Amino acid sequence: MLQVRQLLMFGLLAGYLVAGPASAGTLEFEGAWVPEAPPVAPVMAGYVRINNTGTSDVAITGAHCPDFNHVEIHDMQERDGMMRMIKQERLTIPAGEAVELKKGGLHLMLMKPQRAIKTGETLNVTFETADGESFSVAFEVKPRPAQD
Repeated sequence: MLQVRQLLMFGLLAGYLVAGPASAGTLEFEGAWVPEAPPVAPVMAGYVRINNTGTSDVAITGAHCPDFNHVEIHDMQERDGMMRMIKQERLTIPAGEAVELKKGGLHLMLMKPQRAIKTGETLNVTFETADGESFSVAFEVKPRPAQD
């Protein structure tokens, strides 16, 4: 009986070493949400806190969602006295730090919805990194805050 138990433990250990730990890598996503927009709105925004729990910087190079034609990361910046949205080709999350995508700063732009998006739904956004990893994140659609 002991040999069978040892063989099972060896098999489990070997499988773990080949597959690696069951984790999402070094990025963790918190508080992902999208404010509901009017049905005819051509764009929506998305907000999330991205934590890099690893020891190396991670660069996000793209994002997509099946409910939209395309998804981009934008930053709000003042240029010539005007606030402008600037598309970010790359968003680096420093090792051991976090970057927050929030109103008035870095944020997601979800463009050309394929259907009406309603409060209570979940949108699945996939982030892609420069090293080929992808992270699927569930964004909750919530009512638009009154101050918007």
